[in-house]
Amino acid sequence: MDGARSLVERGDWLVPYYRGEPFFDKPALSYWLMAAAFQLFGFTPGAARLVPALAALLVLAVTVRLGALVLDRRAGLLGGLLLATTLAFLSFGRVAMSDMLLTLWTTLAYLLASILYTRPGSPWVLPALGATLGLGFLTKGPVALLLPALGIPGIVQRFRGRPRVRAAGLLAALALFVAFGLGWFVALAQRLGWEPLAYFFLRENVQRFAGQTYDAGREWWFYVPAYLAVGLPWSLFLPVALSCYLRDDLADTPGMQGSRQIASWAGLMLIPLSVSRGKIDYYLLPLLPPLSLVLGHYFTAVRWGRFERVWARVVVAIASAALLVVAAGPFHLPLAWLPGGAARALLSAAAAAGALACVVVAVHLRPLRVVAALAGSTAAVFLVLVLLFLPAFRTAQPNAEILADVARERQYRPDLQVVVCEDPTRVQRDLLFHARIAVMERCDLWNPAASQLPFLLLLSGGEHASLDAALRRLRLVSRYEYLPARVLTLKGLLGVAQPEPLFLAANFHTLDPVGRERWRLERRVEREQRTRKPPRPSPRP
Repeated sequence: MDGARSLVERGDWLVPYYRGEPFFDKPALSYWLMAAAFQLFGFTPGAARLVPALAALLVLAVTVRLGALVLDRRAGLLGGLLLATTLAFLSFGRVAMSDMLLTLWTTLAYLLASILYTRPGSPWVLPALGATLGLGFLTKGPVALLLPALGIPGIVQRFRGRPRVRAAGLLAALALFVAFGLGWFVALAQRLGWEPLAYFFLRENVQRFAGQTYDAGREWWFYVPAYLAVGLPWSLFLPVALSCYLRDDLADTPGMQGSRQIASWAGLMLIPLSVSRGKIDYYLLPLLPPLSLVLGHYFTAVRWGRFERVWARVVVAIASAALLVVAAGPFHLPLAWLPGGAARALLSAAAAAGALACVVVAVHLRPLRVVAALAGSTAAVFLVLVLLFLPAFRTAQPNAEILADVARERQYRPDLQVVVCEDPTRVQRDLLFHARIAVMERCDLWNPAASQLPFLLLLSGGEHASLDAALRRLRLVSRYEYLPARVLTLKGLLGVAQPEPLFLAANFHTLDPVGRERWRLERRVEREQRTRKPPRPSPRP
């Protein structure tokens, strides 16, 4: 978001800036779209989230259309429903990142390539494919060409031969790709030389694929359990859906060839992701549309045998148990971090209704009933959590207080810098976006604490106690209570969470009357605690 905001504030739409420095980790399209949203709706996180949200809606439309073309209309509609209720898709459809846009261009390019083979007489398809690949390249770089290209072998194998391509259409596609995909890179090189391009293509692509990066070191099979987690609840059905390709009695099932074609594309996309040294779970987003269509075909066209029925009942039982846990209140959070009683009751009611629906479906098992129960309960619980619980959690976190305290301190010392070792509340994003303060991340806190330069230090309880004991010059700006962000993970939600202290300290004196008064009160309390005599032990009887 900071890169997009810089485009508007600087009036320079060629070079994005992050933390005050030129930023070339990603191409410009995502920043341009978010900057346009900022101009229309103001500098708010909600404006930035419009871009991935609209991209997610377009991904759903493209997925439905692809399913209708390669499978049938019913499987396409159901695949879109499964995708719309997949955990990762729901989550990243509201995160201001470029990966949902990449998913859109990847899926759309595959759809256009399929149309090129099935309807070769359409003159607009090839130019549209070139433009789509260009937009994908301007979103994420070479990976936007690689992922849809891996689907071409499956299309060729199914439809045989090559499509009739006219020279004019090919030239138009090439021209649109160059204009959309390479124009920004050319303009950037003309202004700043080749260093930004070398940084992006070598560091952000080659090194992320083959070298040591911040997300390196994960095993090649990392994406298998990752998909089982991010693809819930539908990922639990994928092993059985894929096993149907091995059954001879299902070889003539309508849409089976199309399902194999899409599944092979997803499998081929998984290979470079698994070989790459850099692995993050949300890199799986482009695989979710084809896998959702595979599952849509499984639920609509495959005849379920005994094994499929037993498997479905097990999955539905697991879902019912999980929903009952939610209904009983698994959020062992302090009340200050939770919404009101009405919201908690609504979550319990939605989860309990979903659990009851799963029980009914397990007794009267039908594929579409399974889809209705799981999709409905997933959507209902997710909406309640996002609309009611997450806002309450964010409000209770001390980020707004920290932002206000830092801004007040900055009024009296404009040259101050903020330092953190860890950022358990992720407040540095708020400081950067709202206060334009780039936080320094360093764990050698002694150096800034003892420096003659003005520093604000955001400290954990242990860090504050250690520095305060060694450096009596530290001034306590404020003390906060927070819950670590890990409490929002599945493991965290099932555990017991207790507020932890967070301290904002300064290594300089201030003319701020509020800060000076806090400092005097803090020192007075410390003196009283040091001089207070311990109580005498009561005499033994």
